Amino acid sequence: MSSNDADAAGSPRPPVMALLRSSLPTLPPQLQQLARLALESPAEVGRMTITEYAERAGASAASVTRLCRALGIEKFTRLRTELVLAAERSEQHGELRVTGDITAETPLPDLVSSLGVLASRSMEETSRLLDMEDFGTVVQALGDAGHVFATGAGSTHLIAVSLEHKLRSLAIPATSFHDPPSAVIGLAASRPGDVLIVVSETGTESETVPQLTEAKRRGCLTVLITRLSASPAAEVADHVLLAVQDSTPMRTGTLTSRIAELFLADALVSGVVVRHHARSLEALGSVEEALERYW
Repeated sequence: MSSNDADAAGSPRPPVMALLRSSLPTLPPQLQQLARLALESPAEVGRMTITEYAERAGASAASVTRLCRALGIEKFTRLRTELVLAAERSEQHGELRVTGDITAETPLPDLVSSLGVLASRSMEETSRLLDMEDFGTVVQALGDAGHVFATGAGSTHLIAVSLEHKLRSLAIPATSFHDPPSAVIGLAASRPGDVLIVVSETGTESETVPQLTEAKRRGCLTVLITRLSASPAAEVADHVLLAVQDSTPMRTGTLTSRIAELFLADALVSGVVVRHHARSLEALGSVEEALERYW
């Protein structure tokens, strides 16, 4: 492993493009401008001095230093190197440069192609950002839980329902809720060792904190699936799993965010199958046998 793939402690660190995309929504305005420029033109930024980079983004050299710190990169020279390597890897693999912009003139074939590339990139970068220690802890807790509760508002409720159905297929009792009050009411029946998974794009306080707080009060393990690393929900949850997406007006980010969240849900359930293989196969066999009786 090269120094570009590990932090100072020698542990793996996600690729710089994934870090930029996942950090973008939580950065201050000047740092967002710097991050967007690096995402759009990594090779070009990789050849700039710190002064040139700051001027191009309408920021200050001090802001560049703050961006590096926010990404966990100690020096701008390191950031430059990683951006150049990212651009070279993209060119070698023949990756298309896709922004995800949607306009009235966007050809439908281009739209479909862009969606495919963005969805693939979203899942790949989500997997690279995943903390495997956290992931393993959550997987084990799901397999051992007496009951799993999942909640998501709006379109994220689809992920909560998907989790419920998949876990039930593994003989793990599960319930999904579509709003915070329903979740809090349902959690009144929870017990220590149960698990609550909250799916929330932004982790706003009113949408997530009540059920997370109630679940922790009752001894449940709490998990947040979100695109923001810093939010009221992230401060409360025991484990935070980041779903990487682009976040720009009039783009396909809203669509690709669901892809990343569904990917994480599938990864968690698949992890349970690995950790509890015999039990899972037996449960899936029973489900298949029951369905075949009637359809």
